[in-house]
Amino acid sequence: MWKTHRWLLIALILLTICRWIMAGAIELTEDESYYHLWSEHPALSYYSKGPGVAATMGVSSFILGDSAFGIRFFSPLLGLATSLLIFRLARSIFDTNTAAWSVVLLNILPIFNAGSILLTIDPLSIFFWTAAMLALWRALHRSNASFTWWPLTGLLIGLGFLCKYTNALQLISIILLLVIVRRWRPHWRKPGPYLLLATFLVCTLPVIIWNAQNQWITVTHLIERGQLDEETGVNPGEFFSYLGMHAGVYSPVIFLGLLAALYLGIKRVGKDFGETFLILFAAPIIILYFILSFKEAGEANWTAPGMLSLGVLMIHYFQLARWSNRTKGIVRATAITLSILLTALSLNLDVLRKMGVQWPYSLDPTTRLTGWQSTADAVEDVIRKSQDNLGDGIFLICDRYQSAASLHHHLPDDLNLIRPTEAHPKVFIPQSSIILNQFSFWPRYDSIAGATEGEPGYTPFLGKNALFISTHPRSNPPEEIRRAFRHTQPLSTVEIRRLGMKLRDVRIFVCYDYQGISL
Repeated sequence: MWKTHRWLLIALILLTICRWIMAGAIELTEDESYYHLWSEHPALSYYSKGPGVAATMGVSSFILGDSAFGIRFFSPLLGLATSLLIFRLARSIFDTNTAAWSVVLLNILPIFNAGSILLTIDPLSIFFWTAAMLALWRALHRSNASFTWWPLTGLLIGLGFLCKYTNALQLISIILLLVIVRRWRPHWRKPGPYLLLATFLVCTLPVIIWNAQNQWITVTHLIERGQLDEETGVNPGEFFSYLGMHAGVYSPVIFLGLLAALYLGIKRVGKDFGETFLILFAAPIIILYFILSFKEAGEANWTAPGMLSLGVLMIHYFQLARWSNRTKGIVRATAITLSILLTALSLNLDVLRKMGVQWPYSLDPTTRLTGWQSTADAVEDVIRKSQDNLGDGIFLICDRYQSAASLHHHLPDDLNLIRPTEAHPKVFIPQSSIILNQFSFWPRYDSIAGATEGEPGYTPFLGKNALFISTHPRSNPPEEIRRAFRHTQPLSTVEIRRLGMKLRDVRIFVCYDYQGISL
């Protein structure tokens, strides 16, 4: 057992070092730039998420700087910690062999490797989800745990909720466990579950307070995101598309195994304590998003927390399968090889292009995540060449909030841009009276037409020129931009290329004499 622990730990440490190296070598994605911009505007909560990811990025970038490594520093550590937690959980429920293979499975998954390099809400969510499961397992099996492991479980679920709201679904799993498993029903008569709930509710206060101050905008956003406000019909094509996404990010062979484990686990609910525990932390979230996908395919990472315990269950069932050792060896080797190959490609699809495969970026789903430093360099070049003709100080408007966040991060601070305070972003989005994203809560450029200095509605942007940056092909300034300026005209179209192929077009327009909004 000690040899298993030692070699597994050494492998995980080496893998973590490799992930740190990659974290510093890969440029920030749009989502990471957006969340890092949040960290520059500390708040109790944000438009679509709690404060967890912004706080994490704020701490690491404060200590290590705003480089890709500094922003992502915690992500490889979260991958390491989650792996160790999975090992402890699987060993507690089954045995050391199952635990070791569960860790191997976890660390060859394309989705987990991406999440252990890039820092988004998912590595934080998965870490707290796993930690909460382990704490609950101990709460269920240790006497006098009402004032220790139960509230700790509530704290971990609450911290996970502050990173990703779906972590609250663990409460449903806990209720089902205490209802279905007769052995654990007596806990309803003890203070443990109620202390868990109370601790969790305390953790939700930042989100509740912020939303109470902002028209409960997050609730509206989540309803719209799930299309729960629309009477749309069932679309089986969306469901199969969602399954296809999962096959890609989990690798096809492993995903088939996970589906088999889901089926077997549901059939065996109540027959084994460990199996029931794991399946009830997997089935609710997975089934929920699979059902919602009949309306519209969501993101494959939404089900990721449930896949953690399902992976442990899959390893357990695989070891119990009455297959020959030769058959198991072939299946295991195929699954591992294919998953490692997909992981390598998902982290750098340019490998195929360097091998001579002419895969156009227009058909590459990861294109929106890459090339933002070169895009910012091209935009910077246009700005510097245009500033003499556009007057003293301009401001920038981008068509998408993700692109605006990326340009904000990558553009240098010495550009002659109108930025009255550090709270103003370097790049704005078209202002709207409708709250659409976090940019709506930060200082804006919009003002009332005709207002003079010192009057309400006046800003230093009045009368100034702007550049409108479109990252959509053949996209023109929207109507609200054309109305707000005296005149707009095309300035430049920049083709961003990578490995000799077109990555994206960036169209830049001059917007003359900002007039403000007419009331």
